[in-house]
Amino acid sequence: MVKKAVLCGINNYKSQPDLRGCLNDVENMFRLLTEAGFQEEQIHRLTNEQVIKSNIQQEWQWLVADATPGDALVFHFSGHGSYIPDQQGDEIDQLDEITCLHNMDFYDPETFIRDDEWNEMLQQVPEGVVFTVIMDNCHSGTGTRAIAVDLQGDLKLMAVDRQTSTPSEPLEREDYQQLLFDPNTILPRYLEPPLEFQHQLIAAARSAPLQTAKLNPGAHLLLAACQDNQTAADAYIDGAFHGAFTYHLCKSLRHSPQISSTQLIDTVRTQLSERPFFQDPQHEGDERPGPIFAEGRQTQITQPNPVQPISAQPISAQPISAQPNPAQLNLNMDERLMTTTSNLTPENQRLLIEAYLKLLDTLAGASEQPRIAASESRAANRHLVCVHGISNHPEGYSDPWWRSLAPHVGQVFGEGRLKQTRWEVLWSDLVNQSRALIESPEQAQLRREIEAVLEERQRQTMAASGTVQRDANRATAERGGDFAIDDFLVYMLDPAMRQRIIDRFTKVVAPLLDAGAQIDVISHSWGTVVAYEGLRELAKGRARPGRVANLFTVGSALSIGPVRRSLRSENQDGDRPASVSRWINIDAQGDLVGGMLADMFDVNQEFLNLEPTGCSRSWLGYNLGCAHGSYFVESNLKVNRDIFAAYILA
Repeated sequence: MVKKAVLCGINNYKSQPDLRGCLNDVENMFRLLTEAGFQEEQIHRLTNEQVIKSNIQQEWQWLVADATPGDALVFHFSGHGSYIPDQQGDEIDQLDEITCLHNMDFYDPETFIRDDEWNEMLQQVPEGVVFTVIMDNCHSGTGTRAIAVDLQGDLKLMAVDRQTSTPSEPLEREDYQQLLFDPNTILPRYLEPPLEFQHQLIAAARSAPLQTAKLNPGAHLLLAACQDNQTAADAYIDGAFHGAFTYHLCKSLRHSPQISSTQLIDTVRTQLSERPFFQDPQHEGDERPGPIFAEGRQTQITQPNPVQPISAQPISAQPISAQPNPAQLNLNMDERLMTTTSNLTPENQRLLIEAYLKLLDTLAGASEQPRIAASESRAANRHLVCVHGISNHPEGYSDPWWRSLAPHVGQVFGEGRLKQTRWEVLWSDLVNQSRALIESPEQAQLRREIEAVLEERQRQTMAASGTVQRDANRATAERGGDFAIDDFLVYMLDPAMRQRIIDRFTKVVAPLLDAGAQIDVISHSWGTVVAYEGLRELAKGRARPGRVANLFTVGSALSIGPVRRSLRSENQDGDRPASVSRWINIDAQGDLVGGMLADMFDVNQEFLNLEPTGCSRSWLGYNLGCAHGSYFVESNLKVNRDIFAAYILA
């Protein structure tokens, strides 16, 4: 039996931003494997300029060419990852994940390795070989980004402060290089693709038919640093720079060499969360008993029956709960539907799916609650929920929101008809009716606290624009000084009213989740508080088969300290609601209500200080009302196309 390994690490990229801990990862893995019985001469190390495609292909051949059943082989990579638009048409998400090599160039396929190429290489591994792949990089920028490309295509660099977990402002390359030596910064191992690639991806996702999911070939074990919507941390740990995933993986195996592969990932996940690093390591493949690098173990290879493409949008499978319920029946039927339609004509497939969706509607529940329309042409039971802020909002308030978003999301929500695939949470009528003519002492105190925060933000904005004190009154008048918080004081100080408003939210969202829908929530202003507490409320009950794919908080009042302190006590921990897959926060320049949330909340991505579309900037700054409402202007492509649509289509 033979033990062999290839270890790759890149700190110094030829023309891309550098990293710091990848070479230490290689040495850490080298020591771990020698401790596990690998001979030093059987461990090949490629570092920096050695990590190019031809060398990796050559080393891969050395690794697998003479392998026999029972041999233990390891491949480890530490460096940047990214994605490009899918070139083969075989990816459901319309993108190819890539591993970025030393000479990385997005326009040269010889400088990166696509996931399809990795799959082809893995097919070379003989049956019965104990093969382990460890990847300490990330292929998505939907977590905190280190590298960003602005609308002009210029490279912008960012880092993350490990004390606050918040991204920096875009940096010049020289400043970024200085941060390489700063132990208080975390550098995500991700490269943002060129802007044209991102637009290609969005366009492809709008029009692409359903494709068969690509199976991972062979019986390998893949241990990956994070989920697709997170980034792998390159950080200063215990006196040196490391990849957080590789460091804690090696540490865990040294402490408990006999643990299984799933126990290992669970242990690493716990250690990462305690640091804290916001990444959730992934385990792909069957569980392997410990020691995981041991040779001599025969590995069973099973090939699932392939699923053939059908000419309709996929029906998303949802987790099966412990107790039988309609949602569980839905999942079982999803599986049977996907496996029985392959022999039908396209027309019969369509009719079968329509009949299936009608049955789902029947199972979904009461006629007074949101119903999934069986006749809608939509992607995977997808729905949009809108939550407004304060002041009067009659039914139909989201129509301008939809007009701004619709050109960029194709048929994800069908035609986006109200009460079919687009839903509105309406709550302003409750607070408008109950607003007191005379404030209570509690209301007056909370008002003063909130206004103090907003006024301080206003002063900082005026100071940045060069406004001197004698111009403050004029600035307040011209930019808008009425913060209009009367309605929301009622929400924060009246528990019964708060519950009534939250009930308005859950009445819309709960039936959708119960029907297994995938939801995108766009909440604005003070409505972000309603959405957050409403989703936390739903998490307290039974498990629901649906998911909130994206929670967008726009111009969010959650950024205001007194508002955070007025949340229900169980919600002040800032946890992401359990049903939410991604939380994206957006704020525009001049919007004093919105701001950063990542300092207090488990937000996946923030876009701060965006230019407020449609607002003219005077020497006093942007008008407050204009900036606060700028997100839903049709010409605001940055928000509606590059953020909302990009995440909805991801």
